[in-house]
Amino acid sequence: MKKLALFFTLAFFTFNSFSQSRQERKAEKKAKLESQFKDTKALLDSKNLMFEARWANPLGNDVATIGMSLPGGAGVFQGNRVDVSTNTNFVKLSDINADLFLPYFGRVFFPKRVGNESGIRYKGEIKNYSLKVNEKKKTFVLKFEAKTEDDFLQFNFRINASGYTTVTVTSTNRQIISYDGTITELEEEDSN
Repeated sequence: MKKLALFFTLAFFTFNSFSQSRQERKAEKKAKLESQFKDTKALLDSKNLMFEARWANPLGNDVATIGMSLPGGAGVFQGNRVDVSTNTNFVKLSDINADLFLPYFGRVFFPKRVGNESGIRYKGEIKNYSLKVNEKKKTFVLKFEAKTEDDFLQFNFRINASGYTTVTVTSTNRQIISYDGTITELEEEDSN
């Protein structure tokens, strides 16, 4: 009987310590999320940031199908996503100016207007910049527009607390495409 009582007492304290550590882990996770949210909000409020894509997500499935048939394409084209981490790609925002290049995979509606560009390029002033913060979900939505001589581009950034970002680009000359990556602070040397 003593052994049974000792066993239940020991089990009670063991389970109690596990529940405390679970509560502590939950509190630590919440504190970490809150800290990341504040850091990301400060970065977005500074309007001095850089987005770098890891994946491109073309709208048309035909792009991935063609890519998979190319030699070595299986490593780059995975499902309907294209690994762009080894390619030059960036969106640099500095106040009301943007410098960006994002590789493009998809249909072009007016090839003569796009020319021989291998991606989406823009350098200049942006219009209609807006930032919406969702405190409850700890997310952000950043939007802006850019106009080139022959194209009108809309950018929609969906950003979570840790800085993971999905950028959707809408163009008058191309199919919609989205990119997955992260945002970081724009370094002085990057802004040139």
